[in-house]
Amino acid sequence: MTTSETRGDLVLWRCHLALVDSVPLIWRQIVIDAAVDLAALHAIAQAAMGWHNRHPYRFRRRGVLADLNPSTPLLRLGLHPQDALIYTYDFHSGWVHCLTLEAIATEADLASTPVPQCLAGEGACPPEDCGGVWGYEELLERLSDPDDPEYTVLCDRIGWNFDPDAFDLQAANQRLQTLPMLSLES
Repeated sequence: MTTSETRGDLVLWRCHLALVDSVPLIWRQIVIDAAVDLAALHAIAQAAMGWHNRHPYRFRRRGVLADLNPSTPLLRLGLHPQDALIYTYDFHSGWVHCLTLEAIATEADLASTPVPQCLAGEGACPPEDCGGVWGYEELLERLSDPDDPEYTVLCDRIGWNFDPDAFDLQAANQRLQTLPMLSLES
């Protein structure tokens, strides 16, 4: 697992996707086909995290302010293990994710791994439109206080059984496998 310049074989990337500034850290480890473009990577990130694709997004290289073109294939980015992309979803709320390339493999290395696939993760995806990481922290405080004047309204909106620590690997993979044209046979 050394270079993404492999030609002729399916190139798979194992990536760590983390929601920046979340405490505790909300993250997913995913395996993706490196031939997909950034628009497809956005769809994969949405499904792996549990977002609902209601807002604009952008990708940038870490430390570079210019947005990357969504039609750019991942293989053309020239990333190596430990390189990272910054993925921002919902500019108003500012859900910033760091997507770090952990390893590169060919199909033979991960023959039994369907892609895209989520291998692991921690933490529930925050609800859409709750105001970013800091709004989410406030929401969790309010949900822990049954005396909050809007407690019932918040529970109705978020769900009475919302557990911020819950991560459902099977549900994440079900969302990934329903993405059109992204699931590749291994």
